[in-house]
Amino acid sequence: MLRTPLELRNLSFLLAFNGLLGLGVASCGATQREPGTLDEPDAAKPPAPLPETGPIVQCTTADCDKDGVPAPLDCNDLDPAIGPEAYDFVGDGVDNDCDGKADNPVATCETVPAAAPGSPTDFARAADLCPQPGKTAAGAYDPLVRAEWGLVKGLGPGQRLWTSETKMQQVNIVTSFGDNKPRLGKTMFGLSTGPWGAADPRNSPPLDEAGFRISDGCAAIPLNAKDCLSLSFGSPAGGIGVQDWAELKLTVKVPRNANAMVFDYAFFSTEFNQFWHASLNDAFFVLVNGTKHAGDNVAKESNGLGMSVNSSFFQICTKAPGPSGLSLDKSAALSDCLGVDGDASKNAFGSLKGTGFDGAGSPPGDGTAKSTDGTKLYVYGGGSGWLTAKFAVTPGETMTVRILIHDTFDGLKDSSVLVDNLRFEAASTEGGVFRPR
Repeated sequence: MLRTPLELRNLSFLLAFNGLLGLGVASCGATQREPGTLDEPDAAKPPAPLPETGPIVQCTTADCDKDGVPAPLDCNDLDPAIGPEAYDFVGDGVDNDCDGKADNPVATCETVPAAAPGSPTDFARAADLCPQPGKTAAGAYDPLVRAEWGLVKGLGPGQRLWTSETKMQQVNIVTSFGDNKPRLGKTMFGLSTGPWGAADPRNSPPLDEAGFRISDGCAAIPLNAKDCLSLSFGSPAGGIGVQDWAELKLTVKVPRNANAMVFDYAFFSTEFNQFWHASLNDAFFVLVNGTKHAGDNVAKESNGLGMSVNSSFFQICTKAPGPSGLSLDKSAALSDCLGVDGDASKNAFGSLKGTGFDGAGSPPGDGTAKSTDGTKLYVYGGGSGWLTAKFAVTPGETMTVRILIHDTFDGLKDSSVLVDNLRFEAASTEGGVFRPR
């Protein structure tokens, strides 16, 4: 019988599957013919020659590459990295996602909800986790399986079970945060340990009820041993309480041709510089559960510690020596500061201006703040600037990604984080956290 045009199309782009011309058939459940011939030609017509392009490849099973998507939805059923659940990476000239076009991923899907702050799904879209053009039997491939707000719960004094849930006043989708703009597209999202966008975040009251106390925050979150040390400047500190919790929890189905997930974030805190090199600091974590990660934090630097005012990346701050009259006990904190507007020559992109973390909304408005007892003067706050985090994933896996920020020990002196440009990469050549290039 004559092969249909669809069969011939599937055969032609797979002709080099064996890697050598003329070595026969590369298939699962395949049939073999000599190049240049057709099966059982019609007696009334001479057989038309096939293109002389190499061995004939024909898959005769329902899903030859075992990627869960059979032909014709899978336009290359012998390569599990090509199919409607793949990401169409730009630059390889290949129609990775079988939508009929090469190099055309959906990179942004900006979302500004009609009613603030928006749903958890709106937040994922605002940070560019977008449905893709590939079509499965269920419809368009979407790497976002589910999005939801997170919480933390744990026992406190008297064996009471305390719960801190994400509150809508702590989160927002924004087109800017002071002078900070999205890394990609027009939107990004923010999480805060206090009211988002407060003019004076150092002096916002706690959001959880009076007396709130989770005795062992590391167990409640949960954090592994190294991540727990991020809350106590690398030294064991026993039970550490957490509160004023804000978390976006994503369930993600990784594209079948992706080996890394990447995102950008910028952290701000009013605990700098008074609580620099101190324990019990606010922290930002991205905790991943998947085949390559067991709840560990992927937003950490080379020393294994997560993001707080103790991070070596916390450099968007007033340069030394700072305003006159600053207390000398934490003056060394300013030695690595690059200025409140960062330093592009060092790839430190970010600004405190207009965020509230510059102290402009707190009298006297000069970027300083007094200690609680009024005897010492410190810098009002600072930030990390934009950072990029990259971590390995397994192609096709479904994993959870918990993006969270919290107060530690008490609900005072707030911190915030911006998150944007959630994306995938084909190769996992570098991991960890680094300045954007």
